Amino acid sequence: MLTSVNPYGIGNIYSQKPTSLPKEAEVESQVQTTQETQELPNLSKEALEIRKFSDGIKGANEMIGAMQIADITLNALSAKAKDMEINTTNLDTLDSVAKAAQFKNEPLFGKELTLNLAGENVSLSLPLPSQINKEDSLVESLSQKHNEIGEKMSKISSLIEKASLPLGGATQNYDFENFDSNSFKNLFR
Repeated sequence: MLTSVNPYGIGNIYSQKPTSLPKEAEVESQVQTTQETQELPNLSKEALEIRKFSDGIKGANEMIGAMQIADITLNALSAKAKDMEINTTNLDTLDSVAKAAQFKNEPLFGKELTLNLAGENVSLSLPLPSQINKEDSLVESLSQKHNEIGEKMSKISSLIEKASLPLGGATQNYDFENFDSNSFKNLFR
């Protein structure tokens, strides 16, 4: 599973989330939540928001890195698929190329990557070539996945910008054209 160390569960890249936790995992989750509360009693709301933001940005960076590797692999798969007849043996060869693409020692293909940032989810499914719909052209499907990666990267970029905005739209109360030292001080409250 691709994850960053993040006690808040924000900004991680996950392969598919479990639908139900076993009893042991529920108890472990409760212990972790209690432990977090005990470890962070003196942190202000602003400090927690800053930590959530930095964890979200870390997750976004990981997702972008994983998508870049996937994109390079898709280009290689597409080039190989153009030069060969698609049959079971060749699909196995393409699958082995896709399985070799890894991020943080985790295979990227045959999974779905998700990211939660700024209250929104970004999800990218990366099927193995053998899992792609047989009715569609393999090269065309790989090209569509390449385009989808570009769209997801743009969305992540806009979410990073959205997450970077001050809480509550605080910039609307300040006139930066006419500098006022008191307004500047209020930015840090």
